[in-house]
Amino acid sequence: MLDVHPVHAPIHGWRDFFIHIATIVVGLCIAVGIEQTVEYVHNRYRLSETREALRLEREGNYKSLAENTAAWRWGTAELGNNLLVLQYLQQHPGTPQEKLPGVLMWKTSNYPFGSVAWDAARQSGTISLMPREEIAANSNLYYLLEKLNEVQYEGARAIIDARRYDLSDADPSHLSPTQVAAEIELTQAALTAQFLRGSLFMNLVEALPDFPPTVTSEELGRIRHSPDQPTTELLSAARALTMERLKAAGYVDSSPAPSR
Repeated sequence: MLDVHPVHAPIHGWRDFFIHIATIVVGLCIAVGIEQTVEYVHNRYRLSETREALRLEREGNYKSLAENTAAWRWGTAELGNNLLVLQYLQQHPGTPQEKLPGVLMWKTSNYPFGSVAWDAARQSGTISLMPREEIAANSNLYYLLEKLNEVQYEGARAIIDARRYDLSDADPSHLSPTQVAAEIELTQAALTAQFLRGSLFMNLVEALPDFPPTVTSEELGRIRHSPDQPTTELLSAARALTMERLKAAGYVDSSPAPSR
């Protein structure tokens, strides 16, 4: 707050009056300038602190993506193994577990992505000091990270649901045919969540090329069992009919033509 004090000496004539007014104006300008300078320096300091916190948080999320990618590959292999074992048990009911083509494993893990620094910057209003491009880039990053945390949580829940049979009996060969069918569906649901998680990893790296390499489209394709090249060629005529219907509805096919 700026205080203006009354004159202690009497004013004689217009000249003294204008000198007095000028003195007050100059004093006010100096005070306002000092106040604005202090505020500017304080804002620069706040922004510098926030950027450093965001940099450190980004490094932590960089590490989390690398760890999550390794965990994703392990988890995908586990779920694929479990699906194979359960499908074998469905085709060969009553097979003792030591005769099954593998054991069920549910040890997948994930590492949450952090957003504490960004949340604090938003709550304090510090992001208003950033250029628009910087705000947009950070907003996009933390939106993707939030979605990944949500999908990873859903994936963990799906795995917990798939392995809940062991709350009663850990031996899968004791499951009835109906229970085996239900377990297959639950395992497929967990694999679906795993597929979505991998897709979001890819989206994150596409938006942020400085992040470490992650899941590839080939790895995702192996989850969904996409048709191989001979099958694709065999279905070319049927695919052409489908594409005619889709194009009539306004769909534009941007995928490359099958190689010969």
